[in-house]
Amino acid sequence: MGKRSKNVRTSVILDDTQHGKLLAVAARNDVSAAWVIRHAIGRFLDEYEDQGELPLVFGKEKVRESA
Repeated sequence: MGKRSKNVRTSVILDDTQHGKLLAVAARNDVSAAWVIRHAIGRFLDEYEDQGELPLVFGKEKVRESA
């Protein structure tokens, strides 16, 4: 038998607006908020896993200040 991967629990802090939007997306699609988060992380990693650095700006939202 193949080795099973171990699931790891993590947490994130969302503001009220983000949390509300997350719950709305989950409800509209009849899935859990956790499923939406896992799906979003999976898509993010597929897009950025092979890049050396993350872009400093996603759309119009600045992620971090340059030093």
